[in-house]
Amino acid sequence: MQPDVRELSKFYQTRLGEMTRLCISRRLGALWPDLSGRDVLSLGYGSALLSMWEEQPRRLINAMPARQGVEQWPATGPVQSTLVDPLFLPFAENSFDRILVTHCLEEVSDPSRFLQQTTRALAAGGRLALIVPHRMGLWSASASSPFGHGRAYSNFQLNQLLEQAGLKPTARTQALFAPPHNWFAAPNGIRAWERTGEVFWPFFGGVLLVEAQKVRMIDPRARQIRPVFCPEPPS
Repeated sequence: MQPDVRELSKFYQTRLGEMTRLCISRRLGALWPDLSGRDVLSLGYGSALLSMWEEQPRRLINAMPARQGVEQWPATGPVQSTLVDPLFLPFAENSFDRILVTHCLEEVSDPSRFLQQTTRALAAGGRLALIVPHRMGLWSASASSPFGHGRAYSNFQLNQLLEQAGLKPTARTQALFAPPHNWFAAPNGIRAWERTGEVFWPFFGGVLLVEAQKVRMIDPRARQIRPVFCPEPPS
């Protein structure tokens, strides 16, 4: 069953949730260190990750799926969160320079359509960061975190979906190498677990984080209408 917004919020207030936030934020911060002047969209449950960019973008929207529910974000100031249907996004084409997707793709009923909708809202040359449960990791097999619900993906499966949606993978990494248990979520040991996992079991992280860029694709089979110059015959 898909975790709702209350369960997600409660999880990120636990030690395990804090470890999740720290590990993924570290990766996202290295990927997108500065979003000043950008138009940014978060799809899914991004409340726990968006604080590091809160003051940077020109426009920042935290859109949450209808089945998941919505919460006010940020806690103070103007509300920047909204409720959406992930298969019919209410945004114009080429609206955003960056889109973050977390706690979303693994739960939608039609992943291909969702990514097509996301690509439509992404500006030409814009970039998407996708965070999903890793099929090879321990977190996708545990119900103690939101990543143990919905579909888990391999790198190959994710690449296929992205390419079908007109997205070209540009970077990939993994996070959450420690087992999903509070005993491993001690603040002093989180970084050590991540570094150890990166060295000794780099293909078994709990989540996949893939960045992809929107590319313009032309179907060679599509009919193209071209003007033809036909001079008038001499009278």
